[in-house]
Amino acid sequence: MRNLFCLLAFIFSTDRADAQVKRSARNQERVSGGLSGGDATRGGNSGLSVSAPARDPAGNTVTKIVFMGPKKGWGFVKAGCPYYSPQGKNLGLLPGGTLFKYTDVKASSRNPMLVSALRRGEAWEGPYLLDCTEAAAYEGDPDTVDPEIVKNLGAYFAAEGKIAERRAALDEAAFAANPAFKAARETQQAFQDSVAKAAEMAAQARTLTGARKAKADEALRALKYEQVRLKAKADAAAAAYKAWKTAHPADPATFEKDAGLRALEQERAALRAKVANLIPPDTP
Repeated sequence: MRNLFCLLAFIFSTDRADAQVKRSARNQERVSGGLSGGDATRGGNSGLSVSAPARDPAGNTVTKIVFMGPKKGWGFVKAGCPYYSPQGKNLGLLPGGTLFKYTDVKASSRNPMLVSALRRGEAWEGPYLLDCTEAAAYEGDPDTVDPEIVKNLGAYFAAEGKIAERRAALDEAAFAANPAFKAARETQQAFQDSVAKAAEMAAQARTLTGARKAKADEALRALKYEQVRLKAKADAAAAAYKAWKTAHPADPATFEKDAGLRALEQERAALRAKVANLIPPDTP
């Protein structure tokens, strides 16, 4: 599943060319920490303010998100969110509904990253880095908010994550039928691995001096040249994958006829009714 999400993100990114900076949208709805369910109040400076980055429509641009939310707060992972170590190492995917608290926002080569602690059972673990576009962020501290609100929001985003996983599973057969799928997945993973390795080598080289540093720098330069080749292979495989997919569009009825997906969507709709005014506008 992780490879599938990564592959889709990589292939989507190849459609875009020119850099363009856009600000994230911000939902100014506020609720009191003492309210339960979906009740809300407008205005005022107390409570929590929803802050969610906008997902821009596909176009011929590379969209750079500017996070406009508060510098610290809390929130939930939406669905299949990758998370990283403070050094930038990809640690896998977090399921939708994962609760987090963040204490800072860091710039990165992609989107701004939230410096976060994750809720694991009864404890908080971290720090980790979360892409701001993959999370719904709120002001304040979850420990000061009505537990019913936190519970309902978590259940909603957990349902959203399950829907994303179910749709990806239904797509798996179609992806596997694409003759370029395996090559696209493997070449993209090889390129990602080389990027992670280069970051580790660069960090290690900064700790060295003299002949050891010169040797480390030479090895890093060699890897950078290799990355050019890996990127070219990944781009070519992604283009072949997209060409086949365009010529063989998926049948929309695949989703409509799936009883499991329909049940999850009904569950999500029921949960959304309880916290509708707290859900970012770009979320189903």
